[in-house]
Amino acid sequence: MKLQSWQSDPERYDFRHTLVPQYSHMDTIRHVNNVAVHGMHLEARVRHQLAVLGQESLFSDDVLLRPQRTVTHFLRETHFPHDVLCTARLIAVERERYHVATALFQQGECVGVQQAWTGAWEHDGWTALPPATYDALVAALSDTPAPIDDWPEKPLTQVDMSDYPVAAEISGRYADLDPDVVIGELAISRFAEQSRAGTLKPIRNDPALGLLVASVDLSYHRWRRGAAAAQVTCGVERIGNSSFALAGAVAVDSVRLASARSTMVLIDHAQRRPTPIDAPLRRAMEPLSIDTHAAQARMGES
Repeated sequence: MKLQSWQSDPERYDFRHTLVPQYSHMDTIRHVNNVAVHGMHLEARVRHQLAVLGQESLFSDDVLLRPQRTVTHFLRETHFPHDVLCTARLIAVERERYHVATALFQQGECVGVQQAWTGAWEHDGWTALPPATYDALVAALSDTPAPIDDWPEKPLTQVDMSDYPVAAEISGRYADLDPDVVIGELAISRFAEQSRAGTLKPIRNDPALGLLVASVDLSYHRWRRGAAAAQVTCGVERIGNSSFALAGAVAVDSVRLASARSTMVLIDHAQRRPTPIDAPLRRAMEPLSIDTHAAQARMGES
């Protein structure tokens, strides 16, 4: 997804508030963890939702407003303890979903952007937005929206859970549940992060090399009520010059909740710059590759 110039200008957003990063947001690389950054985008979306739809839209026991897809770009590292300006802008409204763009700014620089399509989840499937929600969103839509049309291809869904080279089970926890007793958006993001961690062992064997998460693309298929153990899978989808893409999935009881694609950049620790993926590392990553062609062929036979 090519970023547009307006996305790095905080004045082009309709809503803004400030968050203070916490010490607990940092990870072992000593910057704010990518899941915590995702949480800042989520906070911006929820506060924007409150401003547009009111307090009554925050909790629900029937129709849930939940993302169908989020695409997050991490443009720079976010650091503790400097304040983060979080911004949001309503981009488009359709009968069954709406599009909100968010951006984070720290010390005068744009450190990350996110695009999110949000829909209405009722009982066991997606449905049209409630009429009052749709009307309120249309009324709040700017006269000069900035559409973003070049969305990347969606994360893989044709690969069976058993065909990913790395798989693990994560115990369900009370902390995974959001206020509507649903396995929450950040829990899904943490599950995807954990699946990546198990896939990156060949790279972590070299202390001179490091990794940065450039983007995370999540498609949300189902919203499940109640804590449960999650099955997570991951594998290498593509290898480029200094970057590669990981694809994975999150499921409960073999029912897929989300599909993920994460773009990772290999860096030289000493120079803090991208570095090429050399032949030995490529060979080490080959056993972790996803055979997408076989998966597509199998789907064609079924």
